[in-house]
Amino acid sequence: RTKYTISSLCRMSQKMLNMMKQYNSQDIYGIFSEGFEQGFFKRVGAVPELNTYVGKDDKSRYAFKFKGQYVPTRIFGSEVISVEQYEEDSSYSLLFSLEREELLERFCTFCQDLLSSVDGIANQAEGYRAICNRYASWKRLFKPNHGDMTEPEIMGLIGEMLFLKNEMIPVYGTDKAIDSWMGPEKTNKDFSVDNVWYEVKAVSAGKDSVHISSIEQLDSDAIGYLAVYKLEKMSPGYDGVKLSSLANEIMTLVSNDFYKEMFAGKLMSYGFDWSSDYDNFVYSQSSFAKYVVSEGFPRISRSSIALPIVKVQYELILSNIDKYKQS
Repeated sequence: RTKYTISSLCRMSQKMLNMMKQYNSQDIYGIFSEGFEQGFFKRVGAVPELNTYVGKDDKSRYAFKFKGQYVPTRIFGSEVISVEQYEEDSSYSLLFSLEREELLERFCTFCQDLLSSVDGIANQAEGYRAICNRYASWKRLFKPNHGDMTEPEIMGLIGEMLFLKNEMIPVYGTDKAIDSWMGPEKTNKDFSVDNVWYEVKAVSAGKDSVHISSIEQLDSDAIGYLAVYKLEKMSPGYDGVKLSSLANEIMTLVSNDFYKEMFAGKLMSYGFDWSSDYDNFVYSQSSFAKYVVSEGFPRISRSSIALPIVKVQYELILSNIDKYKQS
């Protein structure tokens, strides 16, 4: 007969709980792909006390539904997601419906994030408030600007988000990393945290130079870094780096609603939205390099030019600054 200790049973129970959470929340897209008739919903989520569903509403739109005992508050929808609340079987239902089916992948990420917002919450009123707060964090991105960003702007934002996801968040954590991201605010440096700064550039693969658009980008008494991504443009069907996918990934990494909303606001300041037009811009990251900008680094400083000169732009040849590359 197999014997189990209390600790082993606890580990097994936790493992089962984690598996249940994974099953219920990781693949909303797969659940939607099963096919739903109008008005049919399927229960999802790992919290037994909360009634969360995905399916199709009465207008055959993909939808997320929360049902429970709570006091409803007024919530406004957007061009992308409509919001409806109604009384049903002595309780209330909150419904988020997707208005633009081509954005289903983004909507699935949104639904998964709603589910993650109620992890560990058993009270229905608290669950309702958590879902409303999480929706408020996403809502700013559900006001599309209809894909107005240019390709250089798309590449630049991809570079900054790659750096945020792969370099800043692992070191500083999501909240501090997002707080340090200054690029959207048009400050001199893209990231500044503690006593260090980072300037991020994204250039086409094969190009051996980066454009420095102002003196202040690399001018500082403090040691900083120039980070350069080389991106090769691929066909839309290629499984590569896409702007919307990066935004989705980072949004789901952030658990704090305040910083989630801050991140969404910074994306919007760039002109980013959930337009499917951006999915036509797919890239392969061919290289990444980080250069230490300190004493001796080839740069133009404010103190080295005549006072009447107010604006300077220049190009740096990357192959000539290899000795400053961080190993």
